[in-house]
Amino acid sequence: MEALIVLVIITVLLLILGVSAEVLIIGFLGLLGLMMGALFLFFAYCIIRMTQSRKCIGKVGKVDINPKYGFSTPVYEIDGENYENVFPCEVIMKKQLYYEGRECKLLLDKKRSKVFDGNARISSIVGILLSAVSFVMILSYMMEIL
Repeated sequence: MEALIVLVIITVLLLILGVSAEVLIIGFLGLLGLMMGALFLFFAYCIIRMTQSRKCIGKVGKVDINPKYGFSTPVYEIDGENYENVFPCEVIMKKQLYYEGRECKLLLDKKRSKVFDGNARISSIVGILLSAVSFVMILSYMMEIL
């Protein structure tokens, strides 16, 4: 929310200084393109980490609030050790997906001591596709304007 307020203030200041609407639109599209590129890189990194992880079966131990980030994260028990999921837990179906003792197919990333559950895998695959398409569409629209 704060970023949106800062963006509005900067826009108003640029309009007061006489910057044209076309330049502002190209600037905003460039900013969106950078954000989509960063998202693409993030999801690509996640997919690379998944390819280097080993398949295993684990049980949902609990859902804890991550003190570093402040969101709920499922913790899986694999061979007597606890591993946090890479992504936060789903909010909508939290009780159905993350009940204690549920067995799941996981990808264990020993290097980072994290796991990728099914939701993390789907989110990464869909995320890389959508961010790539969005990046290409924003880039092509910017080329049309220029």
